Amino acid sequence: YCYSYSLSPNPWHWLTSKAAAEEMAVEVAAWPEKYGCDGIDLDLEEGAGAKSEAGPNMIHFIKKIREIRKAAGLPRMIISQPCYGYPQVQAESDVINAGWNKEGESTGLIDSIGLMVYNGADSLNYVVKYNDGPGLGEWGGWFPIKSKTPKNAILLGAQGNTGAGAFSKLASQTVSQDLLGIMVWYSSVKNGFQY
Repeated sequence: YCYSYSLSPNPWHWLTSKAAAEEMAVEVAAWPEKYGCDGIDLDLEEGAGAKSEAGPNMIHFIKKIREIRKAAGLPRMIISQPCYGYPQVQAESDVINAGWNKEGESTGLIDSIGLMVYNGADSLNYVVKYNDGPGLGEWGGWFPIKSKTPKNAILLGAQGNTGAGAFSKLASQTVSQDLLGIMVWYSSVKNGFQY
């Protein structure tokens, strides 16, 4: 759904200006108390995420949420930025680059990234692209990720029907590499929606 929603509407109105982004942040900052959630996943994909103003305004949106909750003495919201294995969406890259510096030190903007690679244990192949820091080896200086995301802030992607062997590999590598965990893209629940 996030992919389709990123294509239409395009652009997302609340990412067209700083004022609109901050207005939306006022609403979203209240969600933990209103809906009982503890965070948000910023799954802005192709289409709306390719607009040049989307990334900078997403950063304004996140900063405003942080400011509102801190000023009100409320618990910090968990904010995660999903991304493709190879960074393809400019807004996602903008947020990730603003989340950590070249040495892997957090700016406090976001808490994690989630690798949207869902085939078997393939997400493990992309950890290095976000964790190596500027230059990122084979991709050279033109690679869109200029910061270094610490391994303990990286979530591996897994499909809901990932086999036991691949899931075991993801789990063991999560522990041995000190990764944050595993995010499941889709999983059906008994008597629930079936994909």
